[in-house]
Amino acid sequence: MTTHTSDTFQHPTELKLDKLSFCPTNAKGLQEWLNGISILQLGTSSKALFNALLEISELKCQEMLRFDLVQILHPTLESVLTSLEKHFTNQSLITTDRNDQIIELAMLLRSHFAKIYIDIAKRCNQQLNQQKFSIFSFGHKKSLQTARIASIYYALQQMTMLLYQQHMLYTMPVPGQWLAAHQLIECAIEHNFYQSNINQVLGTQHQIANIAQAYAQLILLDIFNNNQIRPAEIHGLYLCSYDWAKLIQILPKETTLSRYIVDCKKDHPPVLNAKQNNQYQPNVYISTQSLLEHLTETQTKNANYLSKNEKLFLTPALYFHIHNILTNNTERRHERYEYSAQINICFSLSVAHFYLSKGKNFNETLELEGNYQFHNEASFVNASDSNIPTGMTNAKALDREAKQIHSAEVLDISVNGYRIKWTGTTPANLKTGEFILIQENAQSPWRGGVIRWIKQSSEKSLELGLEVLAQDIYPCSAHIRTDRNTTNHQPALLVQTTQLDQVSTTLILPGANLFREKQTIHLRLGKEDLKVYLNKAQLVTQSFIRFEYELLNEEQENVVKDFIAKQSNEIKNNDLWEALK
Repeated sequence: MTTHTSDTFQHPTELKLDKLSFCPTNAKGLQEWLNGISILQLGTSSKALFNALLEISELKCQEMLRFDLVQILHPTLESVLTSLEKHFTNQSLITTDRNDQIIELAMLLRSHFAKIYIDIAKRCNQQLNQQKFSIFSFGHKKSLQTARIASIYYALQQMTMLLYQQHMLYTMPVPGQWLAAHQLIECAIEHNFYQSNINQVLGTQHQIANIAQAYAQLILLDIFNNNQIRPAEIHGLYLCSYDWAKLIQILPKETTLSRYIVDCKKDHPPVLNAKQNNQYQPNVYISTQSLLEHLTETQTKNANYLSKNEKLFLTPALYFHIHNILTNNTERRHERYEYSAQINICFSLSVAHFYLSKGKNFNETLELEGNYQFHNEASFVNASDSNIPTGMTNAKALDREAKQIHSAEVLDISVNGYRIKWTGTTPANLKTGEFILIQENAQSPWRGGVIRWIKQSSEKSLELGLEVLAQDIYPCSAHIRTDRNTTNHQPALLVQTTQLDQVSTTLILPGANLFREKQTIHLRLGKEDLKVYLNKAQLVTQSFIRFEYELLNEEQENVVKDFIAKQSNEIKNNDLWEALK
């Protein structure tokens, strides 16, 4: 366990053991030893299994024997790793020392688990390429070919699990990790077994049927920029990738649909098929068109899902995220500039509404006469029992922790955002896709934005990418009339932007599946109620949705203009901090 994860994929394992120290060096001896291991004692069993894995990887033996030995360990190792991963999957992004040790152990186990299969595949391939097999050694050659196919398949399977583990922790792949994966698919394509059905070869029932699909699943996790979504979405996307991998084409030649390319000599994930420099020599081409067409189909009235996982996890926010990646050029458009400063930041749409309303609680801002007198007692009881967000239930006071304004260090800036460093504890709402307010100092105005991505940085710190969406933002509310007595008031923001002298207004609404495109809702501006029609969603995250909208009564356009003018005037004439004293 003294070997750091980053060294694992860079060097071949040295074969230096004549026999195993803990059991006889054969399949029967290892199985009997494994039967005596209690996986309930997680610390003891993980240490024993890790030692067994290392010894098998260093054993001087036939590769078919090594493969058989690691296959005996495989189910138990997977079970222990699942138990270890439960300790950190839903934890705070900045973890305790004990959790750090569990994470390190899980990473090491998963890495060495993949590495032993990689080593078997490479040695089998080397023997098949260098040895001349007589007619009498046909069986030996066949066994080597089977071990090569199976070990490449299982190595890619483990590397997918490792990358998933890294995404859940918002950490980066280790050196050599991508290079090892590319070399495996390159070998499979070169010898034309990358589409061979693994279940027919091994007599198994794997959902991922061949090496091409195993590699497709791995690269899908990278293509989908998982540092831009939340752990629950990363988990859902991983489960859906078992179905989606079958829709990805991995080809040795370019076609008109080759959206991504890979240079198998580079330790780098797939890149967009744009003009590359001469040093980048692609030899694997990836088409995602069938997946894009399938995902588009899921959004129609006659939605055709592949699996129950899609029904469960393909939320509007996740669909918007994936569709955006598969249709747009996602390369960086703006250069970053070094910039040293501290900024103030607070999290969530509700908290943004509170500060932009000069410290008023949400129900105060509604200016409803008689304070919800249109609700009868029965509707309150029903709403609280069924968790339906009504005006009263949704307007509970924000606690002090939620309203806290945090300070963070700016690392650099671009035209429309910041890269910041975060140390210390992470608030509950520090998540990708969260609506935020940003302020450069106590005198400058608040600007609305979103957390675009999160990455683990140096020890006990995170890097966050913040995008500024707008400066002219005004608090209001939106509601849907469910019946004559019940109104669903939700905090909302009216956003005004100017581009090339064109002034446009959009709405930011909560992303709790209440609001959707082509829906009529009520917008409350001060004491005025307006009916609006939600058009296209410009941005969908797990926290909020930004909509283009139309007034159903165009004559009320002046109501919107007057409201914005009044709010804008108040911001200029009042100091926020004085209002909060």
